[in-house]
Amino acid sequence: MRNGGGHEDEDASGRVMRVAGGCVWTRAPAPAALGLAALLFSVSCGDTAPAKINYSALPAVIVENSLQALDAAVVNKKGEALAGQAVAYSTAPDGVAEVSSSGGLRCLKTGDATLTLTGGGLKSTVPVRCRLPTEIAMPRDLQLVVGSAPVALRPQALGEGGRPLDDVPVQITSSDPAVVAIDGQKARAVSVGRASLRASVGVIASVIPIEVDEKVVSEPVVLADGAARSWTLKQGDYLVTIDVKPDVKVAQGVTVSWAGTNCEGQPEKPSHRFACRVLDAATMTVTNPKQIGVGARVTGTVSIVRVPAS
Repeated sequence: MRNGGGHEDEDASGRVMRVAGGCVWTRAPAPAALGLAALLFSVSCGDTAPAKINYSALPAVIVENSLQALDAAVVNKKGEALAGQAVAYSTAPDGVAEVSSSGGLRCLKTGDATLTLTGGGLKSTVPVRCRLPTEIAMPRDLQLVVGSAPVALRPQALGEGGRPLDDVPVQITSSDPAVVAIDGQKARAVSVGRASLRASVGVIASVIPIEVDEKVVSEPVVLADGAARSWTLKQGDYLVTIDVKPDVKVAQGVTVSWAGTNCEGQPEKPSHRFACRVLDAATMTVTNPKQIGVGARVTGTVSIVRVPAS
């Protein structure tokens, strides 16, 4: 069999291989039963027809101006890269993104663009969504309460000029999940303490402090003249708030005393707000001091909140 051009090589088994025109022709000696004049031929040809342009997929939204490698190549139907088929790149409109000579794409500003790849007589267009945040808006100085419903954080990526980037997802993490856990875009109080929340998009981040408290007592209180009410507290730091009013127009309030701790007692007043550190179990007592002949009942509220140690 003739095949113009190419060259022949013979291997150790006596097979002759001829390479020409992108095909490999193999001629092997026939078995003796077929006669010495018989020859066996086989042929295999490489697929050199361009089928498509392969490239590395871009992120759905590009949030950094770092170089995105494209690694584009013209390939045949089997996905094999074809030698000698270079890929050219271009973007439009101008100013949103650019391509490098090495085959990479970089976002220059927020906007939408189209990347065009050409090679091997083929053309492929790729949508490019550039979103370059400059800051992240988040609630500040959050205070959560153990047992309360998770709080929606609603972080917002902002672009140049404070423009909201609504299609840019923001990732939120907690510095201490044992204090504050993140459920999707919500913060859930786990235990009393302090932590910080970090909202980020690429290299842009915003960090906010967060405090978790626990309501130990939050209830109304009614004390007749000379009556008292007590609460037992376990070890911890507490913030106490008391507000009462007498049933009649007299200057009257309540006192606060402690047993089992060195927290300071409070003189008679209609309103109290103070902190106390309990080192072991302790009892707090609120009293409506007896006023002989002129005492009145007082009505109000008592709030005791366990807070992080100062």
